[in-house]
Amino acid sequence: MNKDCTSIQQSEFFVTNKRTDLKIIPYVGCKAGFSNIFDKIIPDDLACHIFDIFGGGGAFSFYASKRFGSHNVTYNDNNPIVVNLIRHVQTSPLHLWELYNEHYNNSSTEYYYHVRELCLENGVQGAANFLYLAKNAFSGKIRFNSNNKFNTSIRKGSTCPKVNLGSLLDLSKIIQNLTIMNKDYKDFACLNNSFFYLDPPYFNNTNGHYNAVLDLGEFNQFLRTIELKNKIVLSEQNHPQIFDLPDSYTVRSITLMRSLQYVTQNKSQEMVAFNY
Repeated sequence: MNKDCTSIQQSEFFVTNKRTDLKIIPYVGCKAGFSNIFDKIIPDDLACHIFDIFGGGGAFSFYASKRFGSHNVTYNDNNPIVVNLIRHVQTSPLHLWELYNEHYNNSSTEYYYHVRELCLENGVQGAANFLYLAKNAFSGKIRFNSNNKFNTSIRKGSTCPKVNLGSLLDLSKIIQNLTIMNKDYKDFACLNNSFFYLDPPYFNNTNGHYNAVLDLGEFNQFLRTIELKNKIVLSEQNHPQIFDLPDSYTVRSITLMRSLQYVTQNKSQEMVAFNY
């Protein structure tokens, strides 16, 4: 019998836009502001490896690396462009910063669209190209089409933001032993005795913010497989009923004092569910 999900209508957690250095780019559904929630629902004595298999902009992996040590964390994402950036934050932060500054010094509307046509997924230059685009994208939207081509327009009426070198170097140190992977999420179905943080691309989102859309049935089958022998935390924007969660899960609602980026509103709702 599935959990009665009506109880989550009362908000139990709130997220605001507090500044954090555990973030490198804006990203749809970014969890950089969720650290107080993770502090409450993830135990200090977590004695297993942590897998962030829909890693996106890396906010949860950065948080987990700082709290539990990066040697205990694996970041994964299916998008090689984003993975390449995270990898070079880890291995080449100074060079990445220097190349970003070259973009900063040349930044203009015409220059932005020139960079958008360059390679984004290979090497530190590709990482710097993507970082520049991400920092200057309209409304902070990181969006890819079905061919994984970055296609967000430039922000209007604002200057290119700087990247703080000290913060970048500190973040690089925090994730020095982070395992970084570029695999399909289903490749992790065979793992046991692990902790999974699942923040999949929002289901029922037709706004083209992701380079791939997940099949809900396949994701639920994956969830049924891994939840038997692993600790699970699931973050999502949709109602928990769509995931057929068993009674082993606790479900909490989250109110964000900001938009979810693809919905224009002052407050947005998400949910978090965990099976321990």
